[in-house]
Amino acid sequence: MATKRRNLYLYLTLLCFFGLIAIFIVDGYMGVYDTVYVTAGEREQKIESDVWLRENKFWSSGVNRGEKAFFRYEVDNRRFSGYTADIEVSLWHSQEKIQDLISQPLAIDAFNKGQLEWVIDTTELVPSDAPPEQSYEYTVIIKRAQLERNVIIYINPTPYPLKVVPAPPRVD
Repeated sequence: MATKRRNLYLYLTLLCFFGLIAIFIVDGYMGVYDTVYVTAGEREQKIESDVWLRENKFWSSGVNRGEKAFFRYEVDNRRFSGYTADIEVSLWHSQEKIQDLISQPLAIDAFNKGQLEWVIDTTELVPSDAPPEQSYEYTVIIKRAQLERNVIIYINPTPYPLKVVPAPPRVD
């Protein structure tokens, strides 16, 4: 009987240790996480789900005038059940909706990822008569279930407007 009691404390200690490990795994790993990738020019920005927990709750990304910004929205389902949500993405300027970019359901199996992609062309957003030194800001709003993610797109001004220089005369 004495050996059973001595092993009892060992078993209780191991049980508590594995219980703590299980809590860390379930609390820190399990859930549904989203990531936004913005590619403009040669630079890709990754906006992970923990960024949205901060105070600002938005992210800013710059795009040169005349270029395209490529977006990829990835949802990672780390649960034992499937996940389904309606995703709505829209473009806003000065608290006015400019256009809807995507509106579709997304269904993800357990421990799998799903993603959506879209492109924003800055040539369609900047007015044709706008001076080259003027910048613009637009907000991409991503809605998934009760969550809302805001990504501000800053359209950079043209730093050095192109000037037409005549070719020198040919000397023969």
